[in-house]
Amino acid sequence: MGRKGARYSLEEKLYYIHLVEQGRTAGQIQRQTGIKDDQIKQWVERYQADGIEGLKRRQVRRYSSAFKQEIVDLYLAGNTSYPQLARQFNIPNTSVIYQWVNLYTSGKSLKTTRRSRTMKTGRKTTQKERIEIVQWVIANDLDYSGAIQQFEVSYGQVYAWVKKFKQGGPEALQDRRGKDKSGKSQLTDDEKQELKIKALEARIAHLSKENEVLKKLKELERKDAAQNSNIVPFKHSPKKP
Repeated sequence: MGRKGARYSLEEKLYYIHLVEQGRTAGQIQRQTGIKDDQIKQWVERYQADGIEGLKRRQVRRYSSAFKQEIVDLYLAGNTSYPQLARQFNIPNTSVIYQWVNLYTSGKSLKTTRRSRTMKTGRKTTQKERIEIVQWVIANDLDYSGAIQQFEVSYGQVYAWVKKFKQGGPEALQDRRGKDKSGKSQLTDDEKQELKIKALEARIAHLSKENEVLKKLKELERKDAAQNSNIVPFKHSPKKP
């Protein structure tokens, strides 16, 4: 089976290209190995165009949010596919375009963000911060990646906090090292009220993004329906007697 998120060596790519040259189709190879047929076709196209150089790993390209939006708009407008867009704009992997479309239709940002060290090592936080972050994650349908970028914490931290919160509520996020083990909340009433408001704001913002995406998709559907309704079927004119 294909390895999820795998990087294939040059020898592996050449092996599958050789199978295609011997008459096997990309679809047959996918059924036997699990490697996506689009990926195999892309390797073949690169090899035919640039030889072995076309199969070597390329330097990671950074795309602007405007470029990503252009590609997403072209895909959603129809009459094209991920492989076609990848070839047209020289994007090395079709899965990159899929990720952009998935982000956009989920109401998430297409902006390019650079990961910092804090996203790997984490940082010190207060109980209030941990609760706010967990509430944001839950309000945004468990968007761990978004939380990492927005709050500059590590994935391990966010994952552990959400798990604790689900099991024991806000009190489970207290830092009890060298402190009272009674489980009594360390938050003031004002802080609790502030966290409730932030949780509501996060959920409202998320739903607002979802509504915007739905509106755009419906607008595209209306345009497609209008175009189809304007197509007049060709009819043969009646023959004269």
